[in-house]
Amino acid sequence: MMDLFTPIAEDEKLHPIFKMILQKQYGPEREVLNSWAKGFEDRDGKFVYELQTTFESSMWELYLNAFLNELGANTDFSKYAPDFVTELDRPIVLEATIAAPPQGGEAPTGHSQKFAPTDFSNFNQQSAIRISNSLSSKIKKYRTSYSKLEHVKDKPYVIGLASFDRPYSHYAVNRAIVAVLYGLYVDEETTIATGANELIKYPVDAVIKNENATIPLGLFTTDEFKDVSAVIYSSLATWGKIRALADNPSAQTVYHTSHLPVDGGIFPEMRNSMKSDYVEDIADGLHILHNPFAEHPLDVNTFNHERVAQYFVDPEKGMMDVIAPDDFLLLRQLMSAVVRGDA
Repeated sequence: MMDLFTPIAEDEKLHPIFKMILQKQYGPEREVLNSWAKGFEDRDGKFVYELQTTFESSMWELYLNAFLNELGANTDFSKYAPDFVTELDRPIVLEATIAAPPQGGEAPTGHSQKFAPTDFSNFNQQSAIRISNSLSSKIKKYRTSYSKLEHVKDKPYVIGLASFDRPYSHYAVNRAIVAVLYGLYVDEETTIATGANELIKYPVDAVIKNENATIPLGLFTTDEFKDVSAVIYSSLATWGKIRALADNPSAQTVYHTSHLPVDGGIFPEMRNSMKSDYVEDIADGLHILHNPFAEHPLDVNTFNHERVAQYFVDPEKGMMDVIAPDDFLLLRQLMSAVVRGDA
């Protein structure tokens, strides 16, 4: 087992969440991260340092490792790359990445209410740009490097992506990733403004980056990206996920959650629970988006978990089928009472 929590970086370089998790009251949360690390191997000797100094990308790798373990995967860490060479109902290779802030952009943690989005059209556009950049980087890496490796050839290539691109990045839910992959935008602002009885959706093929550039959307609408079999996506594999799974019933935390609408409505079901009553699965809030043009397609059995949402598109009919639990987790927000002096 890796020692994740003995600091090996200078104090000023430690990530604020990592520094916080070292406090006495967060022992149960440390145990969650230790459980996620079960079977994981630090192949380049840098993982612990990166977890302590940058946190999000390393935490996401541990989360994916835990999810694969939950599914009963057999992962071979003797291979240097991609991140996970593993076997479920079939052999697959999985590369982890995050949507990170642009250079000079605000970090996704340590923010105040002043950063809460007010214009969701712009918020979703900016999220789509960051997601597209991250996916493009990993697709390029596959084509120039990974695809040439013998242990990768003829296997489905899956990209695991989490959103950490700005404060309140979890508010994006699945709007940006669906637009990036399937070229379909769910316009909630217009839906609300017009009083529509159904969610207003329309096709999009690009997002404006600046006055000189646009970013193409709809990567899974043609066979151009057939080398990507699927994308595993989450906006909720965050510090909040760690706290939700921690065995810490005495925590003075209220969980405000949004779930899929009841009876096919357009408004999500809202729930409020104290930590002592709150239950969340590791896979809650996880999206599996399949490429209908994949050279090595996956089916519902590969990531078969009752708490995930799986997206399939029929390219001939242009219809999207989403398989998800009735109470699929869309959004989670925490409000906590802080006890001073208990460090």
